[in-house]
Amino acid sequence: MKTTKGKIKKDYILDKAKEVFLTKGYSSTTIADIVEHSGVSKGSIYYHFDSKETLFFKLIERKSIEWKSIWKEKEKKYDNIIDKFYGIAEYYAIDSQNPLTKITEEFYISNPERNEEILNKLLGIMRSPRELYVSLINEAIETGFIPKVDSQELAIIFSGLMDGLSATYYEYSESEMKNIYKKAVTYFLNGVLNK
Repeated sequence: MKTTKGKIKKDYILDKAKEVFLTKGYSSTTIADIVEHSGVSKGSIYYHFDSKETLFFKLIERKSIEWKSIWKEKEKKYDNIIDKFYGIAEYYAIDSQNPLTKITEEFYISNPERNEEILNKLLGIMRSPRELYVSLINEAIETGFIPKVDSQELAIIFSGLMDGLSATYYEYSESEMKNIYKKAVTYFLNGVLNK
């Protein structure tokens, strides 16, 4: 019972902290802001999270887990590997518009010491979609759609394409982003050279 209550409280704090981060950004948010917005005592917040940084990590970690879980459900509606590549790209395009993604970038930039522990935690979270790409690539290899290649290496390339396109977040609408991601998958799967 205690564990369930603790998890509910922790999730509540994360939800309320997310609202504050989305309003004020990472740098401008304080624990006092989260206390005020959530109505939870400072002691209770520090019981669950030892710092604002830890709280933020848990928030983006939770987002990453949710992202993967949602994709696993979406993936079921696609009949073939080509549609899955287009599907995950569209999903990524929509998610690139998620303000929490931009706040994560702000977090990294605003952390001047960029110690190795912070970097490793962030990289672990940022790399998690790559596991899904490896799975898609392995399926494409098994079905004969692409030749046998190093799936880890190809996933890094695909990830670079998806991540790189997210830099256009401020330039395009969601529908324009979907179209750009769709074209990117076409180029990835077919190449750009005349054959």
